[in-house]
Amino acid sequence: MLPTNQKTVIDGIVKEFAGLAAHPRKSGHERAVSDYLVKRLQELGAVVCQDAVNNVIADVPAAEGCENVPLTLLQGHMDMVCVARPGVKYDPLRDPIRLVREGNVLHADGTSLGADDGMAAAIFFYLLQQDFSHGPLRLIFTVDEEVNTTGAANLDPKWLQDAAYLINCDSEALDTIVVASAGSLHTDFSRKVTVEANPYDGALQISAKGFLGGHSGETINRGKSNALKALTQALERLNRAGIPYRLVEAAGGAAANAIPSEAHALIVLPKAQIANAEKLVAEEEKSQKVIYGMVETTLQVMAEEAAAPAQVWSRADTEALINLLLLLHTGVFAMNQNLSTLPDLSANLATLQLEKDTVRVEYFPRSSSNERMEEFARNLPVFARVTGFQLHLGAPFSAWKENPESHLLPVIRRIDEQVLGTSPKVEAIHGGLETGLFYAVAPHLDIVSVGPDTHNIHSADESVELDSCARLAAIIAGTLTELTKL
Repeated sequence: MLPTNQKTVIDGIVKEFAGLAAHPRKSGHERAVSDYLVKRLQELGAVVCQDAVNNVIADVPAAEGCENVPLTLLQGHMDMVCVARPGVKYDPLRDPIRLVREGNVLHADGTSLGADDGMAAAIFFYLLQQDFSHGPLRLIFTVDEEVNTTGAANLDPKWLQDAAYLINCDSEALDTIVVASAGSLHTDFSRKVTVEANPYDGALQISAKGFLGGHSGETINRGKSNALKALTQALERLNRAGIPYRLVEAAGGAAANAIPSEAHALIVLPKAQIANAEKLVAEEEKSQKVIYGMVETTLQVMAEEAAAPAQVWSRADTEALINLLLLLHTGVFAMNQNLSTLPDLSANLATLQLEKDTVRVEYFPRSSSNERMEEFARNLPVFARVTGFQLHLGAPFSAWKENPESHLLPVIRRIDEQVLGTSPKVEAIHGGLETGLFYAVAPHLDIVSVGPDTHNIHSADESVELDSCARLAAIIAGTLTELTKL
């Protein structure tokens, strides 16, 4: 039985989360946190394996009398999207997350929190310390979910094949049980940049900031703008007005699965054209507010005069980048034909960065249909070809389809209703979950995804409601107990 005092449960979960938050865990840099998970799981009595990519797999014996119950997997990822507010000093490879607890809300001091998906580990670790009936369990914590899904893609299928059920804890709303998720495709465009002497006597720093950003799957259909796209539209206004300019630098976005909240570009142009260019940038801000202002209440697109540098991009490279950014549509392409509120195909113009002499653009499409994604992907080489960019496509991330014969869903649905007092929603989501990769190699698994009430994930405003974490612990424990009776 779990403690009946909710504060006791919350305190126990927060204690486990604080242990995790002390270890930096940027995607692709998880060795330290992986070692911590191994140590903590061993302290809790599990038999632990750490694989070659630092995934952690831990077997937990069944409660007495439940040894013959089918194996259930409890799964989450150990990495997080690392984002800081402008001006906040934060090194995601070295600094811990500074937790701030305000009543029922837990957030971080100026950075993303990592409740996505650190709360999975915190809740699972808390449950391992409680006395309740459950069959054999296997906890799986994967690396690099937020960027390349390296962990899930490299997980040995043997860890999945002998299980009957999988409860993923990477969803964002306590009152929702997720039964299907979108697939995705990491797409990178790159081009070497040639620099030459600056032909102009003026310079402008153009910035797009104050945009909401957020998750590029779950919030892509909420009427948001995209700071990178807004910046591009401002620069295109200069093109249409016949103002010659060259890029010096350009950057924006934080991650493939985060809608850019900020972007900037330094350009050079004739000094005599600066006033006109500033006026055109202001017009783009006005246009953005007309189109998106009901949602994007704090957006800014602005220009500020800067010192003219000695070297700039070539005209060809400047034009090629702007053309590519204009061609790459961001937002929803198509809605699901069966679920009217669910996007079926979308894409996020995600990041722009210059690495030495190469400019790189990250583009991230999603679809609930593998076939639709394949169709969309056939267009991407055309964008590269007409703009002179090189294209690299990652391995497709499979969609996870609903199981109409699920035994797990009615059980967790019933427990959910008992704990919450209301019927939960059962939904498919447009975000990507590792369940897609697990489903692809182990389609026999009966899978659901649940999670606490988290807000503004993948942003510095990320927070989690602590009472929802306590209730989720009760839901998972109750579901595991009910599975012993099937």
